[in-house]
Amino acid sequence: MSCVLRVSGPNLGVCLASASIKPFRMESDAAHFMVSQCDFDDFPGQMQDALAFLSTHTGDIALLMQPSGSIATLDFAIEARGEGFQFLAFPAALVQRAGAMGIGLEISLYPA
Repeated sequence: MSCVLRVSGPNLGVCLASASIKPFRMESDAAHFMVSQCDFDDFPGQMQDALAFLSTHTGDIALLMQPSGSIATLDFAIEARGEGFQFLAFPAALVQRAGAMGIGLEISLYPA
């Protein structure tokens, strides 16, 4: 699992009961949703999958984010290469869509 949406907040269980998407894992007060299964070295693929996920599940995400205090993060798991400088950029469309939905963006670097 290379890209995951994490959502936490008050009344999450109530919101999840009304949502059509279901988390693959619950941890403490956070629901984890699979967004992309692209490999750790396929950041462009993860971003495409994330855009598609946000488009497909707009209503469900809005429902989960409705309670005041809800927090959501798209976490992209990327292979950390040991070869000097690395450059990873999010496309404006993803930043705009995630931001409009109140979703933060995060990159988790994992050793190769």
